Order: sequence, then structure tokens, then C-alpha cells
Amino acid sequence: MTAAARKIDNIDLGNNDELPPGSRLLFGQFTIESFLNSGGFGIVYLARDSLDRRVVIKECYPSAFCRRVGTTVGARSRQQQDGFEAAVRSFMQEAVTLSKLDHPNIVKVHHVFEDNETAYMAMDYIDGPDLLQTVEGSARPLTPKEIIAHLTTMLDALDHVHGQGLLHRDISPDNILLDKTTGRPILIDFGASRKEVTRKSRAVSGLRVVKDGYSPQEFYVHGSKQAPYSDLYALAASFYHLITGETPKTSQERLSSIAGREGDPLRPLAGRFRAYPREFLLAIDKAMEIFPRDRLQSVAEWRAMLDGVVDLPPVTVRAPSQPEAAPVAPAPFRPAPIVAASPVEEAATPAPAAKGSRDLLVSSAAAVLLLVGLLSLPGLLHIGDTENAAPAAAAAAALEAKDRLVLVTNILRLPGGLTFEMAETATGTETTVSAVPPGAAGSLAVGDVLLVYTPTGETLGTATALRDILTREFTNGVTTYSFGIRRGASTMNAEFQLGVTG
Repeated sequence: MTAAARKIDNIDLGNNDELPPGSRLLFGQFTIESFLNSGGFGIVYLARDSLDRRVVIKECYPSAFCRRVGTTVGARSRQQQDGFEAAVRSFMQEAVTLSKLDHPNIVKVHHVFEDNETAYMAMDYIDGPDLLQTVEGSARPLTPKEIIAHLTTMLDALDHVHGQGLLHRDISPDNILLDKTTGRPILIDFGASRKEVTRKSRAVSGLRVVKDGYSPQEFYVHGSKQAPYSDLYALAASFYHLITGETPKTSQERLSSIAGREGDPLRPLAGRFRAYPREFLLAIDKAMEIFPRDRLQSVAEWRAMLDGVVDLPPVTVRAPSQPEAAPVAPAPFRPAPIVAASPVEEAATPAPAAKGSRDLLVSSAAAVLLLVGLLSLPGLLHIGDTENAAPAAAAAAALEAKDRLVLVTNILRLPGGLTFEMAETATGTETTVSAVPPGAAGSLAVGDVLLVYTPTGETLGTATALRDILTREFTNGVTTYSFGIRRGASTMNAEFQLGVTG
């Protein structure tokens, strides 16, 4: 593979990524007939096997890292060699895992092999339209009864996937085919699939598949927490499209509107479509909640809701323009006991803060110092056991961190120099980035206004919200923090990292 990379590194290839018809794989066992589609992870072909049966061949072709000379695939450059090799290894491992999936509504992977210095998998060929075609009109539209039956079937298939410790991560109407022979829906395209990892499914892959309208908001942020509820959001969004005939609002649009106190622009299904049972529509609405904590967490929960086991209040139908209350934050985090430390000196400010606000900030100074001490002195921090931290250790951390923190009534400075300013406005407290040190890890910029902590949906509506979130998350081992922000007139996601210092 190294020789191929050197050869490719010196050739201008143009844009011919796919194999031409007639190409033979695995010593002639498979012959490519035509190109089907491609994505960030690979290229899909229609092919014939040695018994003249039609099959689908998926080629590992992570276009961000590789390119082709003739039929050989290699890294785009020496610098991308490690990334390409890792992608091929991952493809092989996951293909073997997927080949073990055995469900009548999941496409069967029956051959995994290497050729052309990359990897391939051979899958069953499903002849029939996808669900997107039924909405767009190029295939027969589905009746409400059929839509209900297909969703129930897809829940069974997804339960099987999750039971193997896998996430599909690319569910959409075009990845659910209807077999012409049996009429059954078949879930395909596991190219973005990943094994759930430790710490409750934190994604480790740098290659992401995002489909606007179907992808939950955590798919847009690298390193965000993903779990079965992420697949359930995508499945619900797919069937939302089938029922309404409209592509759902993107999770980024929804998150921005909610963070800006404009309300959720996505109209719930419940109460709008009488051809469907109330519980059926309520379950889809619940699975499509913008914040992961508010969604259905598993297929079992979805089934329980369909069976009427879960007693949920009616979904309120609201107009997109109506403001809604900010999401309720989780129960307050209880920090370790704080021992009195040396008084914190306050720098002069142009105008004194109101007494109530000043008292709140001064009273929280010791807690802020404790946070910096925890960040700077990880040896004193027992992850997940802060209530048992020794008071003397907490005091030592605060005292040692004193010189690293400058608290000017409404300024929080973190180790390394990243600084935030909390200011009262007519609509509440705003947390603004006031300083980003050179070389800081992350995508924050000076002037960004933090709106919501995206993993949990907590809003930054108080002077201590950021401190509380960082304290809690750091004790849980989190080092990368993702926020919905406002930058000028736009809203977007940004993140920063806190390493271990001291």
C-alpha cells in the first residue's frame, strides 16, 4: 500500500473515482456492471457474482483520504496514509460485524474481501423503490396502514442492530428499500455504522454522514455523544416525511430557533393526522425532540409508547412563530465541599454592578476558584466522586489556582486564557467569549455568545451556568465542550477543549 501511495502522490488523477463497468474483483468472482451511488465512506456498484447472480458491491473509498490510479486505491498523499489505512481497517472490521446481522429486514452482507489495495463487501441486491421515491411520486404512494406496518418492522430491525452494539447513523427514506417481490422494507447502507464505544457511545470517527432533515443535532458536532436515541431520531424524521410529505426542518435550524427563544419551527404530528393512532404520532414526535435527554431512548421505550404503557401528556401544537420557554435544565450539580480560602480581589470596573448581582458573583468566587483548581490539579479530582473529595485538597487546589484566575465581577477566565464575560441584558444573562488565546483548541471566536450546551440542551441563562456545566462535565471526564452559539447574525455550533494543566 505504501508503494501505491507513492505512485498516486505524483499523478494528477482528475475526478474518475469509480471503477468502470467490466472491472473484475477477487480473481474474477465479481464483475462490476454499473455505478449506483457514492458517499463520503465508499462507492456502491451493481455487480454479478460467479454464479451470475446480481449483487451489490460496496468499495471502501473514503474520498477525504484516497484517490485512484487505474483500479488501485491509495492515500492522496503521504500525510494522509495513516488515515486511509485506518479507514480500510475499520471498514473490514465493521463489514465482518455487519455480516453477522441476521434479520429479514436488514440487507445481508455475505462476503468481505480485499482487492485493489482497499476493502469490499458484497451484499444482497434488493430490487425495488426506496421510501423517498414513494413520497416524491416516482413510486406508488403508501397508505397510512402501510406506513404504520413499515415503521413497526423498522423498529424490529433497528432493535436487532442496537442489540449487536451497533449504530446505523445514516437512516433516511432513501436507505429503506421496498422489496418488489415481498413488499417488505429493507434497511440498507450501513457504511456510516459504528460500534458503540465506551462512555455511552462517544463517536470516535472523523468521517461523518449528515443528512439535513434526518440527522439529529449531535451528528453535526464531531466528538458528540451518540447512542440509540440518535438512530431513533433519524427513523422518526424519515417517517415524519412519509406522513406529511415534507422534509423535516433540520436539527440545526430547530436548535438555533430554540436557543434564540423563537420556538421550535417543527410542527408536531399529534393532532394533525386523524388516519393514524394518537400514540403512533406521539411516539414519532417524542423521538424527534431536539435534545437527546427528551427523546425516546430505546426501541423498547418506543414500543411501550405504541402499546399505551407510557402515559405521556398530549403534545401541544404550536405555531413556529410562538416563543417557548427555555428547556428545563437538569438537577443542579452538587460540588464538593468548599473550604474558605483567601479573599478574592476584584479589579475595578467602569460601573459597579447591582448589589444583588455583585453579591451572587462574589459568593460564587470560591466555587470558580475550585473549578480552576480541579482543571489545574487533576490528581486531586476523583472522577465521579467529588462529594468525597477531601476538604483540605479542595482548599489547596483553590489556593494554588488563585494566581491563575482574575475574577472581575462578571468574568470567568479558564486555565490557558480562554475568557468569558457574563452580562445582564434586557432578555437575560448573556455569556460572551471575551478572549481566545493563540493556539487554543476549538472553534470559538471573540464575540461569540454561548446559547445552549448542545449535549444536554442546557441554556446559558444565568451568571453561573457555564461554571456549573464545566464543573459537572469535567468531573465526568469530558474535555471537549460543544455549544450552540450566536456569531453576528448567524447561529451555529462551536466547541472548545480543556486539557489538563498544572
